[in-house]
Amino acid sequence: MQKAPFGSLAALWLLFWGGNLAFAETIPPQALACTACHQTGPDAKPAIGPPLWGLAERDIASYPAFQYSDALKQHQGRWDAERLDRFLSAPSAFAPGTNMVFPGLSEPASRAAVITWLASQNPTPPDWQPIRVPGPPISFDPLESGEGVELVAGACSGCHSLHLVTQQGLSRDSWQETLEWMVEEQGMAPLSEEDLRRVLDYLSTHYGLE
Repeated sequence: MQKAPFGSLAALWLLFWGGNLAFAETIPPQALACTACHQTGPDAKPAIGPPLWGLAERDIASYPAFQYSDALKQHQGRWDAERLDRFLSAPSAFAPGTNMVFPGLSEPASRAAVITWLASQNPTPPDWQPIRVPGPPISFDPLESGEGVELVAGACSGCHSLHLVTQQGLSRDSWQETLEWMVEEQGMAPLSEEDLRRVLDYLSTHYGLE
């Protein structure tokens, strides 16, 4: 049975917003979703969301001139591991009415990985001790397991449900044409040859034509 297509090629572009899956080599895959809306590093600037650099050194919802939701501005003080764990678990529950569309990370191990990485995004990393709860191995449900699944899961989950990916059915050539369109028309950074191979291998194997 053929799978339903995306509503538009623009939706496919969202899957790889930011364009460069080489991020996976420097940050945990669970944190790739953060980079869909937030810039990182000392030179980070506001994008869809405020920069993550220096998060521990400023009050919650206090980056200069950034338009935070009233819901998030209700929280006083600074981020710590406990607050970040609650926020990453379900942003809309932590701050009902937040502008952040990210649905959250249900697995404690995933949140711990992101919190550890966020601590590194500060001139002087704080001693955040992530809340660690024993649990099953990290999964990327509903995506099928396979080489490269963590890259796809991290890249797309910041913008839309992973279920959207599972509804696709394109040939390898069609997936490649779509990625080329993203680069040429949407300003996506060209993928390295190795990144492109891994992405195409995964998508054509698990979400190709049946």
